[in-house]
Amino acid sequence: MVDTFVAPAWPKLEESLKALGAPVKFVINTHWHFDHTDNNAAFRAAGATVVAHENTKRRMSKPQRIEMLQLDFPPSPAAALPERVFKEGWKLEANGERVEVSHVAPAHTDTDVIVRYERSNVLHAGDTYFNGRYPLIDWSTGGKIDGMIAAADRLLGMAAADTAIVPGHGPLATKDQLVKYRDMLSAAADRVRKLKAAGKSLEECIAAKPLTDFESDWGSGRYKGDDFVKIVYSSL
Repeated sequence: MVDTFVAPAWPKLEESLKALGAPVKFVINTHWHFDHTDNNAAFRAAGATVVAHENTKRRMSKPQRIEMLQLDFPPSPAAALPERVFKEGWKLEANGERVEVSHVAPAHTDTDVIVRYERSNVLHAGDTYFNGRYPLIDWSTGGKIDGMIAAADRLLGMAAADTAIVPGHGPLATKDQLVKYRDMLSAAADRVRKLKAAGKSLEECIAAKPLTDFESDWGSGRYKGDDFVKIVYSSL
């Protein structure tokens, strides 16, 4: 299983798990954020082993702040920390499936991994991919716009035309949709980078409205164009 979601979701998650008729043996955290790790302790109590990149455990073990959200987080309790950590990647064969977990360079955070289900032809992108909306890049815990672009390129290199791509937020995606997302990231980075290199402040970059033409396609989520200018500027 990938990610454990927010704490209030546990009753429904538990109900769904019981319907499976078999225990969950491994849970993979795609990164440290609370909406992907809140139920780690509950899954561990149910017998699962939580697996994550070593940076995820490091982040969860200490106080953290997501600057864009103005949220502070205390260290996670020991029972919620990943038990099995890795540096580059981790592999598992189970239930006739081959699962490959790969760390990517700092992107959404510095803790991100992507998950490939080889035989099922499925990729889980974690929060390196927000389908149909501007993403959060958590620069306060190592996120980088250039890493987001690199993660999208890596996913595209792994995906076939018919691969199902699971984003961290948004509906199930196709390779063609991921291409459009990658192109948006690249264009946004180029535009904001030029303004920043010219000595423009964050406020001046926002006032320049460099992403206006993207708003109809990408501004339907939590973050609008001005927000994403701030995110890109801060993560360059």
